[in-house]
This record gives sequence, C-alpha cells and structure tokens, in this order.
Amino acid sequence: MNKKITGLLLALSIGISVQVFAQDETDALRYSRTTPGGTARAQAIGGAMGSLGGDYSAAHVNPAGLGFFRTNEFVISPGYYFINSSATYRGSTTPDESRSGMQLPNIGVVFGMPTPTKSAWKNFSVSLGYNRVANFNNKQFTKANNNEHSLTERWLEDLAFNNVPYDRAGKDYPLGASLAFNTFLVDTALSNGAPNGYKTRVNPRTGLLQQDRLEEKGGMDEFAIGFAGNYMDRLYIGGSINISNIHYESHREYAEDDISGNNSNEFDFFELISDRKTDGLGVNIKLGAIYAATSNLRIGAAFHTPTWYNMKDVSSAGLLVNTENFVSPVTGKNENYQTTGDVIEDGGPVEFEYSYRTPLKALGSVSYIFGTNPDISKQHGFITADVEYVNYATSKYKYKGSAEIQDQGKAMNASISNLYKSTVNVRIGGELKFTTLAVRGGFAYYGDPYQHASVDASVKKISGGVGYRNRGFFVDLTYVHTLANDEYYPYFLAQDDGMPVKPAAIDRSGGAVVATIGFKF
Repeated sequence: MNKKITGLLLALSIGISVQVFAQDETDALRYSRTTPGGTARAQAIGGAMGSLGGDYSAAHVNPAGLGFFRTNEFVISPGYYFINSSATYRGSTTPDESRSGMQLPNIGVVFGMPTPTKSAWKNFSVSLGYNRVANFNNKQFTKANNNEHSLTERWLEDLAFNNVPYDRAGKDYPLGASLAFNTFLVDTALSNGAPNGYKTRVNPRTGLLQQDRLEEKGGMDEFAIGFAGNYMDRLYIGGSINISNIHYESHREYAEDDISGNNSNEFDFFELISDRKTDGLGVNIKLGAIYAATSNLRIGAAFHTPTWYNMKDVSSAGLLVNTENFVSPVTGKNENYQTTGDVIEDGGPVEFEYSYRTPLKALGSVSYIFGTNPDISKQHGFITADVEYVNYATSKYKYKGSAEIQDQGKAMNASISNLYKSTVNVRIGGELKFTTLAVRGGFAYYGDPYQHASVDASVKKISGGVGYRNRGFFVDLTYVHTLANDEYYPYFLAQDDGMPVKPAAIDRSGGAVVATIGFKF
C-alpha cells in the first residue's frame, strides 16, 4: 500500500454510544444457512436423513429416525477440513487463500428401550449429542480499482442522513464514521452545500485502489436431546430440543489508496483495521414423523422451528489516515504520526447485545430399502432423498435500547427482506451393502439465497464413503467435497445514485474427511 507519512492522522474508537452495532445483512445469512453435518455415514449420503433413520444424525434432521433404535449406541466423528477461496472484484481476480484444520463434527449416544411384547409401541429411544452445522473458517482477499464508490460514503450516510450533531459525530459511531470524523476523512463543510454539513475527502470518481483482507473462524454447534417412539413398526414419531451455539471471529484489514496522481487533494490513503467476536446462544425444536408405507418404502416429514438467539458482539476498530497537505484546524499544522502493528489495541472494545431469529425449515423425504430381511447382513442397501424449504428473507434482528436503536433494527430487517429469498435444498444419497462392508455416495444442493445475485450463490456437496460393521462395532470413512459461489459486499450504501455497489464474486471450494467410530452396548 502507498503510505506517504505526510499529514498522517490516527484515530481510535474509544467509548460506547447508542450506535455501536456491527451486524449487517451478511451476518443474517451466515447464521441461517446451516447444513446437517453428522456422522460419516450421514455425510456420505449427502445428509439425507429425513426418512432413513437408524443413525444418530437423525436427531438433528428428523428425530423420528431415532425410533428405529432398539439397542444402545455411541458414536464419535473426528474430521479434517480444508478450504480454498478466490475472489473476483471489479474484473480483478486474486490468488487463492486457504485454511485447514481438525474438527469434531459429531458425537452422540442413543438409548434404545424396547417395550413389553404386547404393547403397540414397540420401543422408545432417547438421544443426547452434539453436531456441527456450520463452519465459518475462511480467508479471502479482494483487490481492484474503483472509480464509483468508497467506504467513506457509508460513513457519510451514517452522519449526514441521520442528522448527527457535530458534538456527537466523533462518538456515536466508534466502529466507523466517528473514526473517519476524528481523522478529518469525513469532515464538516458548512459553506460548500454538502448534505447536513458533512463531506468526505475521498473522491472515488478520480480513482481508488481498494484492498480488503478478511479472516474468519468459528462455527455453529447444536446440542440436542432427542426422543422418539415406534408404533407398530409403521409409524415413527420424534422430537428434539436443541441448544444452538454460535462463535464467530473476524479480522479485517481494508484500505483505499488515491491513484489519481493528484498530490494536493487532501487524501492519499486510509486503512481500517477491525476485529469482532460474536457469541450467541439459542434454542429450537425439531419435530418429525416417518411412515413405513411398505417394508421397502419410508416417507418422512419434519419441521424445524426458528432458532431464537441471544447474541453479544465485542468489536474494536482503528483507522489510519494520510490527508496529504491538509492543515488541522485544531493545531493549525499538519499532524505527523507514525504507527506500526495493531493500531486497535489502544482503544477499548465496544460491546453490544441483541436478539436474532433464524428462518423456520420444513422437510419432506422418501427412502426405498432394497432387501428388508431383519438380519441386516442380508439387506442390500437403499436410496434416499430429502427436500427442504427455507426462507432466508424472514431472518430478524431485534435490538435492545432506545427507540432510535430499535428503528435501526427494523431498517436492517427490511434490507434483509429485500436482499434474500426462499430456497429449496435437495439432498440425495444411497448405500450398497455387502455383508459387513458398505459403499455410499451422495449429493446435496443448497439453493441461491439472493433475490438479485450477480452470481449463482448455491452450494453443492459431493460425497462418498465406505463403512465396516460387525458384531456391534462399526467404523465409517467419508470424503465430502464442497463447491460454493457467493457474493461479498465490502460495504452497503442506502443512497441510490444509479451506480449500485458491486459485490465481489467468491469462488470457494474445499473438502472434509470424516471418520466415525461407533459401537453398540
């Protein structure tokens, strides 16, 4: 980056005010777009556990599937993942960024409890376990020239269109606009007709180089208590109470450099460094049923309530600005500061608590079993498919505090409704069984959640695996390959000037190896 240390100004976010939230529309999608995960067997068949049953993973998809357990079972599923991400922003493509590491996708126990012989209810079951439903680990980098928009326009909107008084401009937005105001990047301009007396020194029309590096980590986990019953070996019903946990961390380094060649326009570059840690705890209920229409055919349906989260963000941000020949009205001269390392450490973090609700999900499923001999060594396999409906536009934030803050939450929800839409997700899979050995394959498609996307933001997962089962012990090994496209907005603008902010197209691919070890007891 260009760093001419002339007229260098530094501002750090200090203090807490009424407008400190850092969430945006991207976060709403991140916390709503989940996948079943589960055991290696479940992942090998694409996660299609809506009508199959007999696997702990059913507790997180269709709890009725637990009703097939007549004995006790314990499973643990360690794994390893790797992710590659490349970005194309305004015609410029950056090299791949990658992350990898160990993970624990699943661990659970099921207790099968047969009933007296004469009872129409053949058995009941209870499960307890953990499942990872989203992996946030990611790295990406975008770099391109832009002559249309600047991040400073967002900060200008925050101040000007919300009629923020000058005496509050340096305090009310400690994660963005106030930093810009305190460094004179966004300044007062009463005499030049700027809206509400604010202007930005950055003129994107003359040309900017924008660079944006983002590192993310964390995930979403579900802890479930499941219940199910088997009525006459025909109807299986079940439910689970799920405690969902969110942990998300991000580190972002964003910069804009003046490439106009004009050394007297009072702007050379700025760098924004921001960190955020989000933790959330929520609850949802999953209900389902499976009907064995024949000894070969099973039909399943499940309903997942929204998850209601209590969330907390801890955020900090620092801004480094070079305003070239600008003379500070405070000191009457150029202020020269030189800084290295992490400029956000000197400022206190900003904390904000709020509520968030995910969309509900509805699922239908069908499975066909080849060979139904009670002796599982003589069964031949199955094919199964799930169809799932989810409407991402119904995600909702609820901010606590003043009417002003609550209105900001309502505006965010309106933007979510305009940006996202409902989708249909499809998961299919199958297994061929050879006495103690099994071969499996699957495919999952998660639809594009955007109303007006410039790319197909669907997610595709291709999976395959093998398994060995004998005398109450089993081990399964699966590989899942993920192909995903997405949009990444470096910032959002409310003002429509005929040139909407263009997102970066993210091409993300990766794989995961999952092994499950289990035994009956």
